[in-house]
Amino acid sequence: MVSTRTIGLAALLAAVPGSSWAEGPAPSGSYQATALGRVEVRSEGERLSVRMLEGGVCGFERGRHVLEGEFQGEVLVGRLTLCLRGNACPKVETVPVLAFYHPVARSLSAYVQLRSGCQSPMLEGAMLVLEPAAEASPSRKSYRGRGRKRDAEAARKALEQGSRLLRQQDWGGAVTWFERSLSHDDSNWVTFFSLGTAHLMGGQAREAISALERARELHARNPDIPYHLACAYARLRDKSASLAHLRQAVDLGYAIPAGMFPDPPLDRFLGSEAEYLGLANRAVENYKAAAGRRQPSGP
Repeated sequence: MVSTRTIGLAALLAAVPGSSWAEGPAPSGSYQATALGRVEVRSEGERLSVRMLEGGVCGFERGRHVLEGEFQGEVLVGRLTLCLRGNACPKVETVPVLAFYHPVARSLSAYVQLRSGCQSPMLEGAMLVLEPAAEASPSRKSYRGRGRKRDAEAARKALEQGSRLLRQQDWGGAVTWFERSLSHDDSNWVTFFSLGTAHLMGGQAREAISALERARELHARNPDIPYHLACAYARLRDKSASLAHLRQAVDLGYAIPAGMFPDPPLDRFLGSEAEYLGLANRAVENYKAAAGRRQPSGP
């Protein structure tokens, strides 16, 4: 079975283990989230803050802080303010959150767990993804021109239900709801990534590859997608493809704190390969470089 770290349940957010600043600048400037609107991201040492600039479904005023936290290694530990819907739910709530930074794409992603019975229009499924404003719109627009977006609300609800079943390890049920979400909106990379993860966990490697390739069309610089592809090709005993995707994941900043990659089948399949060992060492160096970059300087 693939480990929790492997499938990136926390990353589904957060889409990912394997973030680092080793190959890119700290997040800063104008960012965009589809539903939240345009925000300003500021980094000062280990601290990060996100303030509203304009737009968004929650109607937050300009200058309001919606995310604040501190980096610990490659993970931002912070608090997120969001608007909620649902019976007996407060209109606004601040919740603890773990967010991950992808240095090449300069994106922040967070998996958000809400109280039972509550939903937030700020989220895509259970995910909040912030991308640089200048880069977010063109890539999404070019893909959506080929896709179908019929009912965003129905797609969101189906994605949330699929995410719940994924956390419960009901792989088949999760696949059904993710596919239902895509029938309403097939332009969401989070849904394709989630579908690929559910197929991978359910032992359907070929179906996982198909979904993950579509996710990569939407978010080509996310390191978790090629890592999951490497895991899928390992299950198909395709050494060349598995190594190629693992190499791409590390190039994009995938990081591990120590040892080998966290997927046992991948490790068993490629563990004797010299390149695999080299990529594992590079992933560890990514992690160390990120941690070292954020160490306080001065006396």
